[in-house]
Amino acid sequence: MDENKVRFNMYIDSDLDDGLTALAETTKLSKNSLISLAIAKLLMEFNLIQHTEKINRFDVIKRTDYCDLLKQAKLKVGDTVSAIERIYVHQTQQDEIRFAYYKMNKNDNERLILRPLDINEDELLVLMVDAAKKGVFTADFTRRLKALL
Repeated sequence: MDENKVRFNMYIDSDLDDGLTALAETTKLSKNSLISLAIAKLLMEFNLIQHTEKINRFDVIKRTDYCDLLKQAKLKVGDTVSAIERIYVHQTQQDEIRFAYYKMNKNDNERLILRPLDINEDELLVLMVDAAKKGVFTADFTRRLKALL
């Protein structure tokens, strides 16, 4: 055995294992994914790791009274545009992810429709890939999403 490798064996109480099994079945996530998420959350709560990734505020695509549009992935189908956007909300002073739906107006400009975005799974997957490529999601979110899947 390689002396430089360290392997940790984790044994958990049967009650914890039963709860973890039930949660895994309910959420359809693996036990390893759930454990990784729990450990990451605990480490962040104790400030042992931090989510410090910042989006450059100078790269604002569009500014409104409500928010700044920072990053955007779009999928155009006919006269509608589906989008996943990273926005900075002025009132809460937080970045948020917005699933948006736009319609093209007579001047061929996008008009935000204040309704939920309804798209099929294939379109959502295309949109998620585009959002990842365009930096809508932070590296930390992408890492946690990978752990979840």
